[in-house]
Amino acid sequence: MIADEIIKKPTYFRGSKDNIHDWLDTLEQRFKMAKWNDEEKLQYISVHLQDDASRWWTQASILIKTWSSFTEAVIKAFGYTKLQELEFKQLK
Repeated sequence: MIADEIIKKPTYFRGSKDNIHDWLDTLEQRFKMAKWNDEEKLQYISVHLQDDASRWWTQASILIKTWSSFTEAVIKAFGYTKLQELEFKQLK
């Protein structure tokens, strides 16, 4: 079963250390194959966020109830600008 495979091969997101767009693309492909609804998607990600992303989700989950709201908010919080900022700091 596809859903079992998704659960057996978890994909974690740590926040600024990872590329949010790559992570979301991977999840979108898996969720589409499994035909999961918003509630199932949000339950999955709630245990697969780590570090900065987990702390962010603790606050954001109060307001986010749909997958599209989640993707919009997580991109805003950890999008390319955050990744570029981290890479810039590492260059110093």
